[in-house]
Amino acid sequence: MTWRRLAKGGISWETLLSRSRILEWTRAFFRERGFLEVDPPIAQPYPNIDPNVFPVRVSDAAGRISDRYLHTSPELSMKKLLAAGSGNIFFLGKVFRDREGSPLHHPEFTMLEWYRVAEPADSVRKDVEDLLRDLARRTHGTEEIVRGGQRFPLPRRWERWELTDAFAELLECRFGDAELLWTALSRKGIRPGPDETWEDLFFRAILDVIEPALAGRGAVFLTGFPAALAGMARRREGKADISERFEGYVAGIELVNGYEELTDSREQEERITELSARHERQTGVRLPVDPEFLDALRAGLPPCSGAALGMDRLVMLLLGKETIADVTYR
Repeated sequence: MTWRRLAKGGISWETLLSRSRILEWTRAFFRERGFLEVDPPIAQPYPNIDPNVFPVRVSDAAGRISDRYLHTSPELSMKKLLAAGSGNIFFLGKVFRDREGSPLHHPEFTMLEWYRVAEPADSVRKDVEDLLRDLARRTHGTEEIVRGGQRFPLPRRWERWELTDAFAELLECRFGDAELLWTALSRKGIRPGPDETWEDLFFRAILDVIEPALAGRGAVFLTGFPAALAGMARRREGKADISERFEGYVAGIELVNGYEELTDSREQEERITELSARHERQTGVRLPVDPEFLDALRAGLPPCSGAALGMDRLVMLLLGKETIADVTYR
């Protein structure tokens, strides 16, 4: 296949070159800050467990690789390295998730994930702020994103919007009460089904109410997610129902998810076992829990914070494209 034919069937040669530069600048950003790049195996014997994320299962004809899962995130592997004393680390590579497909989703995508030891979530949020300004400046000379003809500045410090405040402002309710949330969504013209759980209602509120409101707010971190929806994040001091989890948005596009890591091995084992049970209730498939990950936690995961960022979406925003298909080679 010639590059001329490739350009006709997909992204342009210019876009491929720009994407390559953005990935290299990203690696340089973290290396200059003393991070070690790691490259864990893609096919893992144990999957990440999240009720809303579906791993791809693989095997080979010879049986050398059997009952493996293409990683949905390098999180478990990276936390084993952190427990072994790696220090600050980052990963930039492919991850895979089943049942994904939209202009902003694809079963195979490029993820940036990194961890800072002995630092709070605000340190990785600052990494996001600094990285995006650096990449925007290198890509097109300005510290802003252009989407839909609108310019969105990338300030040194993004707005922080607590989810409790967002729900109070946009839905006039607390996000922890299913009945009140059902009523609030109905007032917005959203008609939840009678059997929808609190979790279903919460995600409806995020997708149909909160995210559209973020489209005009520029660069924003949503903070303070429910602990029930952050199975590997530390609970907030004095508020056991709230976690130190955040999501970062630019122009209404979710780019990054991060948190201060849960390091208590007993609590983590209880929560990850519950996640596995919830996944089985929702899908009929029970995913096995990685015993080596639990062993690493027992050995001692240091206090740390981490984040995962969707690079295809970031490249899309930096280059002014509309979908990730415009910046990926399939």
